[in-house]
Amino acid sequence: MDEDDFQAAFGGKGTLGEWDWDLSSTYGRNEAEQGTTHNQNPSLGEATPNSFTSGTWISTELTTNLDFKRGFDIGLQKPLDVSYGLEHRRDTYEVQAGDYESYANGGYCIAPGNCASSGAQVTNGISPDEESSASRNSVASYVDVGFNPVPDWYVGSALRYEHYNQGVGATRSGKLTTRYDFTPQFAVRATVSNGFRAPSLANSLFSARSTTYGVVDGVYQSINYGVLPTGSGAARALGAEDLKPERSTNFSLGFTLTPTDQLTLTADAYVINLRDRITLTGTLLGDEVTQVLLNNGIDSTSGGQYFINGADTRTKGLDLVSNYRQDLGQYGSVKWTAAFNWNQTKILSYKESTSILGTSYELMDREARNLITGVQPRTKLILGGDWSIERFNLNLALTRYGSYKEVNSSANRDLDRVYSAKWITDLDLGYNLSKNLNVAIGAKNLFDIYPRKQGVPSSTMVSSYGTYSPYGFTGGYYYTRLTYAF
Repeated sequence: MDEDDFQAAFGGKGTLGEWDWDLSSTYGRNEAEQGTTHNQNPSLGEATPNSFTSGTWISTELTTNLDFKRGFDIGLQKPLDVSYGLEHRRDTYEVQAGDYESYANGGYCIAPGNCASSGAQVTNGISPDEESSASRNSVASYVDVGFNPVPDWYVGSALRYEHYNQGVGATRSGKLTTRYDFTPQFAVRATVSNGFRAPSLANSLFSARSTTYGVVDGVYQSINYGVLPTGSGAARALGAEDLKPERSTNFSLGFTLTPTDQLTLTADAYVINLRDRITLTGTLLGDEVTQVLLNNGIDSTSGGQYFINGADTRTKGLDLVSNYRQDLGQYGSVKWTAAFNWNQTKILSYKESTSILGTSYELMDREARNLITGVQPRTKLILGGDWSIERFNLNLALTRYGSYKEVNSSANRDLDRVYSAKWITDLDLGYNLSKNLNVAIGAKNLFDIYPRKQGVPSSTMVSSYGTYSPYGFTGGYYYTRLTYAF
């Protein structure tokens, strides 16, 4: 994968009468080009190249904000804080075809009646028929008000209106928050809000073809499958519908404690109810699926999946954070950090099945449901220290990821795998060459930790690492970094 990222931001701020204003604009662009090497397209016979560009995915976002804020004297000990603003966002997304040889059917036959499959192996290329592009504009406005009815009690509320020009329409969301300081050292806080997330352009347009493993006719074997754009003829024939926005209601309750000037402790519990959660279906496999794909010009492919509003979920969680600043005199200072998260997601309901050529297929199979509830560790613990002395800075972080589960086949529970907790160490050592220039060396996953191999048999009899490791499956990453601050 060859990936290029670009980001730029500019802005300004000032005063207009009694109001403070802030104008900013941010542009981001990501281009990901996927390719394979040491590969072949068997249908081209001896004419096959050994490397291919499979396709390119490009996304951009331009966001511009104009914000105003000021305080009003309403006769209380503290002023009424009012802020409001406007936002415009433009998104684009594009899928570009790969090399001709990455998807072509060259017609090469090994023997009469035994013709090779088309496209590069493992990762078939995107064809011109699968290219797509789209853009979308949205505008939003908000107002945020907060005040102290009594000196130690704060109440705030916010309203936001947003309108999309393509398919999504208009939405309204709001938030109510409060905090009470019982003492200068101890406060309780709570928030209730509702949220809205429009389907991204990628959710609707993303297209890819690859190889995975699944049970076909009772045998766990490699299969070619495609992720289909929701608006494509193939996806529609497999039951796809226009995506709806996700909507959420959120509740949180917590406290903050400052026993000393050096130590702070916070704890927050939360519940998030999410409706119409956008997720991928399971991989649909069967003769009817293969026929639908062939009818839509997709050959040598036996499985398909697409994005749907697949489930309603509830996530419960707890965040604990502590920070302690230690003064070491002539040896500098250290900021110690400990953070813990526990979370659990349950599926309240899900979209069960679709009819394909008169046959019922399960949309959200065990594998798809586990992507929501099982592949993310329920616990995460971070222990860190940030030591500064003169021009040097040393940052050490130890992260413990809890256990998680992968479902490798919805049809065969014997292929389920549970991965144990692991500690990952990150280290960064920096030196300030000047006020604006810093050089650093460091490591992500310093001790080169890998998840265990999953030991799941495949058609090639090869075991691989778990797919959803929270710390990846490429081991340690070591770097040098030069930073200049303007």
